[in-house]
Amino acid sequence: MKKTFPLLALFLLLTLLPAGGQNVKVVSQTCPECGVTVYGRLLEPSDHKPGCPWYPESSKESSHNHESGSSWGKEPYSDSNSFGNVEGKPLTNDEYYELLIRTHCDYCGAELGRHKSDCIVGKTYNMWQNAMHSGKEWDAIRLRDNVVTLILGTESGKNKLHAMRGEATPVTAEENRPGTKLKDYTPEPEKPAAKPAVSIGAPIIPCPLAQQAPQFSGINEHDIVYDKPQSLEAQHPWGEVDVDWMRRIKSRGYSDFLSEYDIERYSNTPGGTVCLGKRTAEGKILWMIMQRNKDSGKYVGFVAEGIEDSVGERVSLQDIRFEAEGNLVVQEYSGGYKVVTTNTGTLLVRGYNVAVLPVRVDGHPVISWGPDPSWKGKIFANETWLYDDRGVKIAEGEQLEYYDDAIIARLYDGTRATLLNWQGGSIHFDVGGWNTNKMEDIRCYNSDRGSYYVIKIREGRYALIAKGFRQVGGIYSSADEAHAAWKQQ
Repeated sequence: MKKTFPLLALFLLLTLLPAGGQNVKVVSQTCPECGVTVYGRLLEPSDHKPGCPWYPESSKESSHNHESGSSWGKEPYSDSNSFGNVEGKPLTNDEYYELLIRTHCDYCGAELGRHKSDCIVGKTYNMWQNAMHSGKEWDAIRLRDNVVTLILGTESGKNKLHAMRGEATPVTAEENRPGTKLKDYTPEPEKPAAKPAVSIGAPIIPCPLAQQAPQFSGINEHDIVYDKPQSLEAQHPWGEVDVDWMRRIKSRGYSDFLSEYDIERYSNTPGGTVCLGKRTAEGKILWMIMQRNKDSGKYVGFVAEGIEDSVGERVSLQDIRFEAEGNLVVQEYSGGYKVVTTNTGTLLVRGYNVAVLPVRVDGHPVISWGPDPSWKGKIFANETWLYDDRGVKIAEGEQLEYYDDAIIARLYDGTRATLLNWQGGSIHFDVGGWNTNKMEDIRCYNSDRGSYYVIKIREGRYALIAKGFRQVGGIYSSADEAHAAWKQQ
């Protein structure tokens, strides 16, 4: 497949944005509505994005959006100015993020992000992840744009875009060229009468859809940096500190840090976790996590320090931040080790291959927990597990393919596959008298009638599943017969 690089080269030549100043009265301020961050001053109305309540003439924008019935996913992607019209139309948020999380790489042929070492998509993807986890928001957006640009530079990526827009794939000049063989000019024989339409059954299991979630929205989150230490005893918008607890802490000699801070991070969730930091003369940040006591309703805290990782090695704390619009707290340690908790402090996952996916299901963020050094030698050592913020396991498998309505989990080196919904439920079929959800193969296809799945239950037994987990027809003898049935429904 021919690969194109000019647009990527243009992106990679852009210089990095300078870091915000640090010796000012307020180092930075972030709008909780549109996610815009300014450095060295307070936000002004002109800083905000169109549609934000604080943006000039926002009432006019809001009225227009309300009348048109537009939603975030259908709006043009606007986190940067890197995309104009793509294939004749603005690239929407839904299209952008659907291309971003493609699980197949058109450059090196890898699946699920396991790129080859010399793959330019893999390298760009890794640079994006590193920038994102380092808090370099605009660098991360630029690199994220590069990933989408690379994908759009392939025929497969363009075809994906056309499919999302419900458009036919453009015919190339080669395909349009007149034929030179006799069969090209021979009239086709009369076609037999059309077969009766194949019926579509009722949903086998529920089908919640995974909705795209912006990674840098800033909604529900506050991240404030002060130039002077702030007293823990002062009034706070997030709650009241337990004074008796403070007195006990001071008596143990920790008053210098525990009573003052100059970094404050919290969400709008009532009673949620608060992260307080204090910068030292050596350039380090000491962190304290504040949580509300269930009995008194007041906040108490503890110093967050280094811990032992999953294999017993000591790792030092690098950062504490909110993700998933303030619903999750991520503690990041040296070497990439992470601990993810809920906003109220409940532990969800910890390990070296942990990420918060840019999706929500029924309003719940999804966390990916991948292979970890501590799993070495275990039967699931190469699996990836998905959880939501309630700790509910959604899927597990050596390879996971994500679609908006389903997940294909491939097990045992791809010799078995399971079709799951985003709640962890799976489809079962009878195989040799056994009711099982493990099939020989499952493939997802796009068409002008929507997406569908062809399931190979075993040799000579195939099932056809439409979006919404509805079975189309009965059992087919081959994949070709199942595809033909899809065209007849």
